[in-house]
Amino acid sequence: MIRKIKRKDKENWIKLYCGYAKFYKVPMKQEILDTLWNWIHNENHIVNGICYEIEDKIVGIAHYRTMPRPIKGKYIGFLDDLFVDEHFRGQKIAQKLIKYLEYLSKENNWDGIRWITHSSNDSAKKLYDKIAKNTGFELYELKRN
Repeated sequence: MIRKIKRKDKENWIKLYCGYAKFYKVPMKQEILDTLWNWIHNENHIVNGICYEIEDKIVGIAHYRTMPRPIKGKYIGFLDDLFVDEHFRGQKIAQKLIKYLEYLSKENNWDGIRWITHSSNDSAKKLYDKIAKNTGFELYELKRN
């Protein structure tokens, strides 16, 4: 079942999000977890969270937000994070979460959904290539000192 992430999910959500960070080799700090958790539960913040639940346990998460797309003069949905517990992979959970975002796209009148993934994430790209179009754009980042 797909639903919004609830406060009761915090323990499982932390495990999943830390798994996501570990996959991308990003050190995770409690401060980051607290910030994101508060954003997800603040109705006035742009970041939202959904999860996939099996037998009262969340096994997949997705964080998303509405984002303007200036060149089209429209809004889109942007999928920031997507992660499924390794013990539950192969059950199309990631695909179902993305399909739910497609539903939200229609509900929110978005002009589609976008996301990025690392070029080395072959298993995710295998799915994405089946359900979406690779735009060919490269991602650049300019960090503060």
